[in-house]
Amino acid sequence: MKRSKIKTILIGLGRICSGLESDPFRKKPCTHMGVLQSEWGKDRFELVLGLDTKEEKCQEFQSLWKAETKQVSPDPSKSEFPKNIQLAVISTPSAFHEDWAKHCIRSGIPNLLIEKPVALTKAGAKRIHTLAKKHKTRVWINHERRYHPSYQYVKDQLIKGNLGNLKSIRASVFTSAKNPGFAFSKLGGGPLLHDGTHAVDLIHWFLGKPKLVDAKLERPKKGSVESRAVAWLQTKTGVEIFLDVSGGRDYFQFELDLHTDTHRIICSNDGFQFYLSETSKLYKGFRSLVPYEPKQFPKPETSNAFLGIYEEISQVIAGKKQTLEGTLSDNIEILDLIESIYRRKQ
Repeated sequence: MKRSKIKTILIGLGRICSGLESDPFRKKPCTHMGVLQSEWGKDRFELVLGLDTKEEKCQEFQSLWKAETKQVSPDPSKSEFPKNIQLAVISTPSAFHEDWAKHCIRSGIPNLLIEKPVALTKAGAKRIHTLAKKHKTRVWINHERRYHPSYQYVKDQLIKGNLGNLKSIRASVFTSAKNPGFAFSKLGGGPLLHDGTHAVDLIHWFLGKPKLVDAKLERPKKGSVESRAVAWLQTKTGVEIFLDVSGGRDYFQFELDLHTDTHRIICSNDGFQFYLSETSKLYKGFRSLVPYEPKQFPKPETSNAFLGIYEEISQVIAGKKQTLEGTLSDNIEILDLIESIYRRKQ
């Protein structure tokens, strides 16, 4: 029996929508359009229309993908959508997520996938949540690492106790932007909101919402968004978490360094590393961490987070799955935690 394809629109035709697909080093697909145009995606989704406020973006997208596009007003309420759309993917700049989400919900689109952060503020996320609940709209947020088999493996092993009892996490998100405060100033938030949200989301996913113990912000100039955010967090069970999100580095790094009472696990964009406590060959009477490769760790060729989130969307729409991995309620708590860091007096 031939499956019914999910009629989809893309709103915002830039970098995460399709631009990154041209990166020769990234594992494909790595964008929304990359998924929709993959053999897997074309079997499940039908792109009806791509929308953007800029004519050049529409032309570029149309030329690259041979897809129909439409230039729309910066005011979402002035835009009309094709009939019977089942999924809207909102990949506009963050400042416009909330207005587009609310317009899609009011227009009767039953499923939304919104790029992170879902809104610039907790209050904005709550407004989307209230409206979505009223219209019974399902909303996914593209914190894609939740859908990456490698991160899923680590979480599963921690829950089962196979990696020991978690004691601390060092989370770092570093970028090469020389003046990230200025770079993000037009977007309504700094690197903590726009990049660090991925690390905060994973911490929340692994452990639930931690409490803020202390924080420090560095700003390029008075009144600007931060160039660096450093925070000390703690869970109810006593797991200590140290978060550092900043620019001004000569490299890019995303990393969670987890320490349990028996293991160390490094989860990074550069790869995953596992260490196990064994009798030390360096110091008599001590134990040392020794690298090893877990037998059940997912193979790189099977690991793709973008395919993972779209698989869940297709399963839920088809009625084969009921739950969503990352809920709006989770994202409200994530934004609440980020705002508590911003509110910390310096």
